[in-house]
Amino acid sequence: MNEVSNSYTIPVKGMTCAACASTIEKTLLKEDGVNVANVNYATHSVQLELSEGIKLSKLRKQVKRAGYDLLLESDSQENSQALVLKNLQKHLFVAMPLTIAIVVLSMFVGIFQFKEYLLLGLTLPVLFWSGLRFYRSAFNQLLRLHVNMDTLIATGTGAAFLFSLVTTFFPKWIEAQGIETHVYYESAAVIITFILLGKFLEEKAKRKTSDAIESLYKLKVNNVIRLKDDEHQTINLDEVALGDILLVKAGERFPVDGVIISGSTAVDESMLTGESIPLEKQKGDSVKAGTINQTGLIQMQAERLGADTVLGQIIKLVSDAMGTKAPAQQLADKIASVFVPIVLVLALLTFSVWYFLVPETSISLAFVNTFNVLIIACPCALGLATPTAIMVGIGKAASHGILIKSATALEKAKKMTKLFLDKTGTVSKGQLEVTAAQFYFEEDMSLELLSILHGLESSSSHPIAQAIVTYLDKNFRLFPFMMKQVETLPGIGLKTIIEEKEYTVSGVKNVETNLIPIQLEALENMKSKGLSLVLFWEGKSLMAMFGLKDNVKSTAPEVIKALNKKGVVTEILSGDHESAVAAVAHETGVASYYARLLPHDKAQLVKEAKENQTIGFAGDGINDAPALAEADLSIAMGTGTDVAMQSADVTLISGDLPKILTLIELSNKTVKTMHQNLFWAFIYNLVAIPIAAGILIPINGFTLNPMIAGAAMAFSSLSVVLNSLRLKAS
Repeated sequence: MNEVSNSYTIPVKGMTCAACASTIEKTLLKEDGVNVANVNYATHSVQLELSEGIKLSKLRKQVKRAGYDLLLESDSQENSQALVLKNLQKHLFVAMPLTIAIVVLSMFVGIFQFKEYLLLGLTLPVLFWSGLRFYRSAFNQLLRLHVNMDTLIATGTGAAFLFSLVTTFFPKWIEAQGIETHVYYESAAVIITFILLGKFLEEKAKRKTSDAIESLYKLKVNNVIRLKDDEHQTINLDEVALGDILLVKAGERFPVDGVIISGSTAVDESMLTGESIPLEKQKGDSVKAGTINQTGLIQMQAERLGADTVLGQIIKLVSDAMGTKAPAQQLADKIASVFVPIVLVLALLTFSVWYFLVPETSISLAFVNTFNVLIIACPCALGLATPTAIMVGIGKAASHGILIKSATALEKAKKMTKLFLDKTGTVSKGQLEVTAAQFYFEEDMSLELLSILHGLESSSSHPIAQAIVTYLDKNFRLFPFMMKQVETLPGIGLKTIIEEKEYTVSGVKNVETNLIPIQLEALENMKSKGLSLVLFWEGKSLMAMFGLKDNVKSTAPEVIKALNKKGVVTEILSGDHESAVAAVAHETGVASYYARLLPHDKAQLVKEAKENQTIGFAGDGINDAPALAEADLSIAMGTGTDVAMQSADVTLISGDLPKILTLIELSNKTVKTMHQNLFWAFIYNLVAIPIAAGILIPINGFTLNPMIAGAAMAFSSLSVVLNSLRLKAS
């Protein structure tokens, strides 16, 4: 894989924050022939559009020089992710117990001989083995005149460690300067361990981003039966060619897109349309890869293979949407690019002023004031401002049955201005129910006729049949009626003959001529309400008419109304027929809707809408996966498919729509807390850094003790954490 043209998606190794993504993009875009370089920090990958003949090996060298790497082997990404997680776990297992020991010795054990040397020995592996990645990254960025969050971490913990190291080996010299000897090993160790823990949890979550694609791949069939020269050949899916005749048994998935040339069946296309009603298919009808042949033995002719199938296109749409989703530039990383250089310059300026410009100043005072600036400006408060608020916000969301995959999702919920809703399973219950029934027989015949109908429908596993059986069981006391023989009528329904009388269950196709006016009026009335119709016949006489629908969730109208009040516009996107979608939209108060949409249609509507606003999409089916991946904020119903949940940023465990309102409220509170934390972190630094630099010495002779600087640093961090914890009580 040395030479490419057009586009490529390549895994990236070595990114630790959103600022790294920016550095890699700038590095790649400097190279000739690189037209587009879009680095996604969330998926640790880069999408490249290259001119013809550009070698990836050359680009890899440039990325390596920037301190990162492009993984060109096909299996590198999975192996790399597993290795990163394993290394983090290994480093955390060393850092955690050592840090606990350091804190206990520092805070709860009195002075004893060689205590500082013991603390030094315990701290060294925490900082320079477990935490080596931060120092290496900061050093690499420094060589290229760049900064990121690792620069802050390395600067703060490095300053604390260096001062502690000098105090450990030269305590008398420190005392001679009138400074109390104190070490800050525990501060450096705690910072490194906390950040390692955060990185470990982050990487575990990131590994799940590919689960949605894997679930889609599971819909593919590995082996198929090909009919050739009157022989049945079991072959690999990759060996299928256009025009091949394939045999698909009941219960199996169709392996490719094609057309039925023999047989009839009911096909479950819920993975495509999201709708629960199987479609009757017969000779000449098209079938799609990944859909399920429920009842019949089918011969089909292959028309589209691999990536050209509808399933293949869904997989590509989900992959592309995940890859192009803009990486969330965390506010702390943006600020760090300005804050870190300023702190470093201030530290250097502090030393220069005290050592070169202030007369009779000892070098120790200059060093102490310089270290004070670095210690007091430690990025603890800045680094904790965002993650602590996010952690508490996500934790509280979980207690409400809302699973949030990323901090970005929690932030974006607040910004959402439009929410697209899938119909079946999201706004509606996803389960057919009989909501209207008309009977056209004498009362003394009701038990016998309805028992026959019950027996007919009980012989089928079709969702409509089961819904009618449930309705009959609930409303009538019928006697068991065992059918000797039930015939399936392709595209029509069911038929049986009892005592030379023919009884049939059918749909409404071509039946109008057999209906009297009152029956036609009832039929049209049910149609206008978007109901699915089932007719029961004795001979050519209509005995009963049933209208079924997927009922709207009871909370849906209230949620739609509340969302509109918050300024969130709602629209329904569905693969169902026009009348059914219109009925649900009317019942819930949704002003706009789209019907008969395929997965790529939904994704395209989302893509177009998000060009000038923040778009949310809520769905529950495999067919919703492309739209979920395309949306700025994707919300899956926990009662739906695994693919939908794995594609989504947020999963509502119970599938309750009111949880969307809870999500928006939590997002508002969390983002507000993040901003408060960052504000106070900066106010703290604006006040503390000048004092640490010695601005009060000319006024009242006050020199900040490094121990007080360390305490101030710890307090600033504590205040941020406590402010974040207020979210729990709100």
